[in-house]
Formats: sequence, structure tokens, C-alpha cells
Amino acid sequence: MNGVRLGFSRFGFLVAALQLLPNMIWVLFPPDPNILTTNASPKPFLEYGEHILGVAIIIMLLFLVGKNDDELMPRGRSAAFAFGAILLYWFFWVLYYAGMQGNVVLYSMVVLPPIAFFLAGLAKKVSIISITALLFVVFHVLVTLENFPL
Repeated sequence: MNGVRLGFSRFGFLVAALQLLPNMIWVLFPPDPNILTTNASPKPFLEYGEHILGVAIIIMLLFLVGKNDDELMPRGRSAAFAFGAILLYWFFWVLYYAGMQGNVVLYSMVVLPPIAFFLAGLAKKVSIISITALLFVVFHVLVTLENFPL
């Protein structure tokens, strides 16, 4: 991890906070119907692995500082596309709340956060974040496949 140090990343905080916002709204004001309450795996390896990876990404986004992390917003397409993925994620949450809860909406909500994290890792020049995001998307999709088969 050449060029990576511990510190507080304002960009990482922004990515994490913007991604977590719809989830906080969901907990406080759940929609009706709310089929995502059943999206858990009976297999401990998958269930705990998904949660551990998700928490690890947030911690890394917040506290691993890359070469260009002195500025609030790294320059480049990766950072812009990370925010684009988050905006799409919000869009699919709006559809979910509107009652459109089919597989296209659900799987978009499953893959967009890891895509945003992957791109944020690239923008921060912290490859361990991007690698963890790739592993996280696999766990996230496998858990969802158990509950909402394609």
C-alpha cells in the first residue's frame, strides 16, 4: 500500500455518508411494502462476510488517506463516477419507495454501492478499498440471489 497512510478522508466521509443516507431513511421511515427486510442469508459465512466487508469499506473510506486526499474532491473521472453511482442508487431508492420493487430495482440497489466504493478507492488511489469493494459485491449479490432469485 504505497503512498497510503492513516488519517481522516473528507472525500471518503462524503462518499460513505451519501451512500448511507437512504439506508438511514429506510430504517427510520420504512416503505410499505418493504421486501428488503428479508434480505439476509441463512449461511453465516455469507451473512457475516457481507456485513464485515461492508463495515470494513466504510472504515477504510474514512481513515485510509491516499496521495491526493488533501483536497475534498479528488480530480478525475473515478470520483465523478463514484458520485454518479450514488445518485443512481438514490434514484433506485425512490423507485423502491414508490412500490417498484422488482429485481431490476433490487439488484441495482445491491451493485451500485460497491461500484461507488470501487471507484472511490480508485479516486483516492487506495487499491485495498477497490479490492474490498469487489469482494463485497460478490457477497452482496450472493445474499440477494438467495432471497430474490433471478
